[in-house]
Parts: sequence; C-alpha cells; structure tokens
Amino acid sequence: MMNTVVLISLFIILFLGGAILLARHLRSSSSDEWELTPVARQHVELYHGGQINEKEIHFTKRRFHELLSRGEIERVESSLRPGTQFVVKVRALMEIGTDDAVQILERQLGRQLTDNRLEQNWYWIDLANCLRLLGREESLPRLLECAGAVDELPLVHFFAAETVCFPGFTSYLRELDTAQGLAALRLLHRAIEGLRGAVTQQIIIEARIGEMVELLWDHRPADTHPMLVRLFLEVQRYLRRTQNLEEEPYNVEAEDPFEREALHLQRSRLAALEPAMEDYLHEAGPSLSRQLPHLRGLLLKDALLALNDLRYAGSGANLLRLIKDPRFHFQEEAVRCLRWADDPRVADFLRDWAIINVEPHQRALKPLKAWEPRRPSIAASFPYKALLYAMRGFASSTNEQFLLVAAHDWDPTYRTEAINSLCWWEPYARAEVLLHLQAARFDHNANVRHAARAALARMGERQALQWFRQALQSEHKPCVIEAMQSIAEQGITLLWPDLDRIVDTEEPEIAFIAREAIELMHEDLDHQLRRKIV
Repeated sequence: MMNTVVLISLFIILFLGGAILLARHLRSSSSDEWELTPVARQHVELYHGGQINEKEIHFTKRRFHELLSRGEIERVESSLRPGTQFVVKVRALMEIGTDDAVQILERQLGRQLTDNRLEQNWYWIDLANCLRLLGREESLPRLLECAGAVDELPLVHFFAAETVCFPGFTSYLRELDTAQGLAALRLLHRAIEGLRGAVTQQIIIEARIGEMVELLWDHRPADTHPMLVRLFLEVQRYLRRTQNLEEEPYNVEAEDPFEREALHLQRSRLAALEPAMEDYLHEAGPSLSRQLPHLRGLLLKDALLALNDLRYAGSGANLLRLIKDPRFHFQEEAVRCLRWADDPRVADFLRDWAIINVEPHQRALKPLKAWEPRRPSIAASFPYKALLYAMRGFASSTNEQFLLVAAHDWDPTYRTEAINSLCWWEPYARAEVLLHLQAARFDHNANVRHAARAALARMGERQALQWFRQALQSEHKPCVIEAMQSIAEQGITLLWPDLDRIVDTEEPEIAFIAREAIELMHEDLDHQLRRKIV
C-alpha cells in the first residue's frame, strides 16, 4: 500500500486542472468573498508544487513544544489566526502529535476563523489533512459537520478526498437515516466526482472506494435514495473514463505493483456492480419524481439535483406544482431540472413567470451596463438565471424571441445567461439572431462577448470557430485549458475533432482535460439521441 503523504505532497499530486478551475471560478464572481486573497494564492502555489519553508515549521514546532510543556495551551491556540502562517502552525502541531496538540487542531474545526468562506475552507482542508495523518478518527463527526458549509464551493472535492480517507469513515455509510450518514454519503459522492477533475486516483486505494460502494449497495434503502442515485451516476462516469487512465498525470499505476494491484481490485469491485446500478438508475427517475411531494429539507434538494443529473424528462408536472407553492425553498434547483422536461406547459409557464416578475421588455429599454451591479438587480428569491438556462431545452420561435429580448437586458449577468441559451437549436429567425450576436460580440462586458462567440460557434460561424481553434493552439497552457472547458460547457460539437487531436498531446494534464471535455460532449449527444428515440 502507498505510504501516507503530508499536506504538501497531496497538493503537489493534484494536477494543474484543479488550480485552473479554481482560478476560473474566482474570476467569474464579482463578490469580494471570492477575491484571490494571499491565503488562496498561497494554496494555489502549493498546487503548482510550491513548498512550505521547513525552517519555519521547525521553528514553530520548537516554540509550540515549549509552550505546551509549560501548559500554556491557550497561548498556542490563540496564535492560530487566519493568514498564510496558519498552514505552517497546524503542520507544526501535527508533527508534535501529543494529545494537547491534537485537541487544539480538532477545536479549530468549530471556529470561524474568517468571514471569507473560501479562505475558511482552505483552513478546514489543512486541518482535515493533519487530523487524517494523525489517525484522529474522533474528529470525523466535526468534519462531517463542516461538509454542508463546504458543499457548494470548488474546494469541496479536496475536502471530501481528505475526509473519506479516514479509516473510520466507512462506518458512517451504514447510517444513511442519520444526519452524519447523509453527510458522509455526500462527501463520498463529491470525492468520486472530483476524480473527473483535480482529485488523484490514489484516493481509490487509500479510501477503498470500491468496498465503500459495495457496502452502500448491499445496505441500500428500499425506496430510491436521491444521493445514491447521484453516487451511482458518478461511479458510472468514472468507469467510462478508466480506459484512459493509463496516461493520467501522476498516475498511480506507474508506481509499485502492490499499488497497481490494489487500484485494479477497487475498480473491479465497482465494475462488478455496474449492471445492477444501471437497473437501479433506469427506475430512479420515475421513482424520485413520485417522491417529490413527500420529501422535505435537504432530501428534497438532493432529489432535485439527482433528477437534473439523470436529465429526467417526466417530472415537469410535479416540478411545476412545487414551484407554484410559496413555501417551496429550492426553486433554482427545480427550475434547472425543467430544462429536460417534455411537458409542453413548462416553457409557457417559465415565460409568463418571467414576464410577471422581471418584465424583460422594460429591462431591455435601459442602457446596457458594462459591469454587474454590486447588488443583484433581481431579487434572489426569483431564479431568473436558472430560468434563462432552462429555456435552452425548448426549441420554438416564441422562446427564441423571449431569449432575444432577455439578451438586451441592461444587467450583463442576465444578458450573458440569455445569450448562453441561444443557438442550442437551429435558429428560427437566423438573420435576427446572427445580427444580435454579432453586436454582442463587441459588448463592453467580457462574459457577454464570450457567450456571443460561443453561440456563434454553435451556429457554425467560421470566425467564432477560428477564435476557439486559436485558443486551443495557444502556447499558454491555462488558455488552452479554459478553451477546452468552454467548448464542452457550451456544447460546441463542431470542435470535437480539434479536441480529439489534443488527446494525443505529450502533455498528460492537457490530454486528460481534453478527454474529459470529449466525454462531457459525448454525454450531451447521447442524451439528445436517446430523447429523439423515445
């Protein structure tokens, strides 16, 4: 089995794509909360193979050891303040490893060190790694409590990868009817999801992922469980990608034969369950749709996310009933599910709902702004972005005109989203759509310009396609990675051959991300074909 690695080793083996995804997320947000702070920059540098100064760790360790030997625990704990020295200090306490040092680390999981959520999660990841290396299984309940706060952030996959590798983690998967059991299941899902991005294959061995999934299958509830649906879908995605793992960066299969055998064993356990999981997922859509009126709280949210992952088309009527209920709290998740609905009433409802609550025609009369307002121009209680996203699933001239009006919104947040939903079908008013997109190509907002280029590329416009091809040929690696991600997210299937050529590159991390982009587009096309057949 592989040797346990320290925090910096973990960061080094997480390949470049994770840092790029994080940087992209930070750039896309206008909130100060997502500013790239010195702590965030420090950790991004660690992802690129940076090192913590060992002299600093040694000096801090010696100082803490003296304080602890004199019983000055509070003085040590009070020194754990937010900043770039936090990772140095928790590393020093981990190396000391006494009961007092471990208890100090554990107590930090209950502290709010900073109001910056992203930075706070860096600290939680640092703590989770140190406690895991110390074998501190008593810390698992507190780590599971942190899972909810981490779940919506791009760092969740790293936090999950640390937590699922605790030896005692599996025991919580036997208790899906408890809050801690559900938190453990969500973290396992996130860890497996991270294998498609920045999480290394080594967690398959260290966490014994195959055995965990076997346990869940053997003890699955009688009713369809939404988080098991999401987990099994991710396992399927992982298995479809394993044929390409021989060329993955930092590939564990290139290590000693014992690790290679352990990895193959865990994969074989997953592969043996694949036919049964396929049958489970085949029945999951109708079952979850029937459960929607009876679910509450996070289970209801999980069911909506599972239906969206399944791209299930038959829940339109049930979703509309939920959305119309003023007590319903997960409108954004429900509206995003409606993209896949085959109910003809859905598009009419969404348009009318937007006209009543937003008045897109009135917003389109105001001068276009180059920057997003500091405060949202539409109440957070109305899921307008999700609504514009969902409209791309309903091809009609009426819906196209609705999107064109929304594409003139003065707020670039919604202007971008409306343009992103154009040209997912052959335009009904091609000349009008082309004219608007050509104008949007010169918008003062960069996100609007990018959305317009992507929509034109979906139409097959040569200049837009050439722009993406030039980005793919750039010598600047982050530019290439971002272009590949955009092509997949924007459904620019005409550039599939260009991605296919990149798969053969000698740079393994670029080839890995190119393969992932192709897999995502393949899933989209496969869904479209199955929908036409049905």
